[in-house]
Amino acid sequence: MRSVLSSPFGQAIVSGVLMIAVLVLYLRRFAPSWHWVIVALGVCVVDQAAKVLVTAEGPQHRVSLLGGWLRVTYLENPEQGFGGSFSYLLITTVVCVLLLLVLYDRLTKTHYRMSAVAEVGFALMIGGYLGILLDRVRLGFVVDFLELGRASRFVYNIADLAVILAVALLLARGIQFLGQARAKGTGLGDDITP
Repeated sequence: MRSVLSSPFGQAIVSGVLMIAVLVLYLRRFAPSWHWVIVALGVCVVDQAAKVLVTAEGPQHRVSLLGGWLRVTYLENPEQGFGGSFSYLLITTVVCVLLLLVLYDRLTKTHYRMSAVAEVGFALMIGGYLGILLDRVRLGFVVDFLELGRASRFVYNIADLAVILAVALLLARGIQFLGQARAKGTGLGDDITP
């Protein structure tokens, strides 16, 4: 077990499972509907289908679109999160999960209900993590294929883009939520329905 957790591959798998679990916990408790399941599974299916198509074309196949602003290039990414080799991924994930669990307890006491924006953000993140996790389990690496911009140093996949969009949505919703709390003169501990 220790060797699995000390390897980048093992850390990526365990980190993905932990994040998916805590996000599902939040959605099961705070989301007003089950629409998030459709969004999460949709992201995962579209991501995996796109990877199958790109993989079938082979690593030598490159397509340039939109005047070179979008390129489709097959890349096998064995690294952790977005091509990095962050050796403390599991520790960072555990800290994030623990913070989310503390916040979960507080939100439960306030009868918090998740907004549609937060629900979509969490669903996009789950779908993205599922797509990445499936690659790692099936292939041992993540298939990346989208280069954005003329001089991009990074290659993404649909799962990556879903996670990035999710973070942007959740940050925007968090700022809005805090602004509402401030305007009402309440704190997170009071009953706030976003």
